[in-house]
Order: sequence, then C-alpha cells, then structure tokens
Amino acid sequence: MPDPVDFPLLPLRSVRYRKHGVGSCGPFVDVTLDFEPAGDGVVFEVAPGVLADWEWPEDLPVFFAACEHGVREELAAAAPGVRAAVRVVLAGARAHPVDSSAYAFLLGGRHATREGLARAAARGPAPDGDQSSAPR
Repeated sequence: MPDPVDFPLLPLRSVRYRKHGVGSCGPFVDVTLDFEPAGDGVVFEVAPGVLADWEWPEDLPVFFAACEHGVREELAAAAPGVRAAVRVVLAGARAHPVDSSAYAFLLGGRHATREGLARAAARGPAPDGDQSSAPR
C-alpha cells in the first residue's frame, strides 16, 4: 500500500460551500475555507471579523466548532490515502437568522473540505514528484 499523501501539498484558497434549503427552508450555510500546508494534524482557525455582524454572538462559537468538526470528519473519512497536515482558516461565512444551525455549519465544513480534497487531487503530483497517490 502506498504511503499516505499529505493534504494539502500547496495552499488552496477560497474553497466555498453554500447550501440553502428549497423554498427558503433550512439549512442555510455559506462558508469559505483556506487550506494551507502545516505540520502533522489539523489546526483550525477563524479569521478575524467572520460573522462579526451576527445578531446573536453567543451562536458563533457553536457554529465555528461545528464547522471545525465537519472539516475533521471529512479528513478522517479520506483516510488511509490522506494524511492531514493542514492549517484550515474559516476565511468567510454567512448565516441566516432562522435557517442556520450547528448542523448547517457541520455540513459546510464537510463539503468545503471535500471540495478542497478534490481540488488537491486534480492538481496532480507535487512539483518534486513525491506524491504517490491522490486523495479521494
């Protein structure tokens, strides 16, 4: 079995996932993530000012933690072909006062990470050729 591939090998910027319910009924989430190479493991950060104008600031830690959880779940699902070596920055987000929830942000984290993995796979091997396999 080939060695796992580090994700990401190169920075991936502005990976966006947007979900809104049919007929304006939940869940609603719009997240933009940046993925940067880092040491082993996953580091999750929230850029300053993300959802700064949100009416209920007590919701934000819950939303951000759910997004992080979704990122970690999706990276774990990508194993064994991928070794997480990533700094993930929640660079932007939008929420709806009725239709956004922790679950919506969990979905946002998962789907944006899935898109990031797909973009990394589409780039092909690293410039020095040491990538032996691509993430799913």
